[in-house]
Amino acid sequence: VGGDTITELAKHDFTCKDGSELIQYTSVFGEKTESGDGMEVLVNHAGVVAEIRNKRGGDIPSSGSVLAGTGEAAEWLRDHARQGMKIQVKSKIIGDGRQLKLNQTTSMINGGPRLLENGEISINAVEEGFHWEEDPGFYYRFGERRNPRTLAGIKENGNLLFVTIDGRAPGWSVGANFEESAKVMKSLGAVDAINLDGGGSTTMTVGDDRVTRPSDAAGERPIADGILLVE
Repeated sequence: VGGDTITELAKHDFTCKDGSELIQYTSVFGEKTESGDGMEVLVNHAGVVAEIRNKRGGDIPSSGSVLAGTGEAAEWLRDHARQGMKIQVKSKIIGDGRQLKLNQTTSMINGGPRLLENGEISINAVEEGFHWEEDPGFYYRFGERRNPRTLAGIKENGNLLFVTIDGRAPGWSVGANFEESAKVMKSLGAVDAINLDGGGSTTMTVGDDRVTRPSDAAGERPIADGILLVE
């Protein structure tokens, strides 16, 4: 809603923060909230305020949640939250200026930049924050140079495409830049496509067999997440 630093615009690999934030933590986040100035309200599984804390960094219940506030949001919690009262939290997500419908099967994948839109190459790296004015060389290293790539797309009939391109291995594969990645996805029939994390993280397995050559000298990189397709 305004006030984010470093910037209110999209920026790759940066965490932007607002001096006044209201955050809902559940056990999915971990055992404790982020510590710091502000205020927290512990809400039990029934939505009832069970505890009020005058600083952030407390335990997160296995069921229920913690509402943490900083700045004006902390003052709002301090003025309105009372022990034993019931709090209802409503969440909504806005994308491209409109509210997205959420349900139990809604999921989101972080990636970028976009490569294809409606069957045409459409790389919006500037709008998505992949080009930094203070470091123009970043985009050259990340997007213009050839690197290993992990790509996702969708065909006109709804079929999904997951593609990996090995790189940094002359004689085997030097990788691809963003424009080349877009052309690969278009050649495979994708109408919309996006770049996901690449480099040493690019790995694909089919069953128990790894079918790519990870580019890190140490071999396959331990990563925090991935896309799993189960038959």
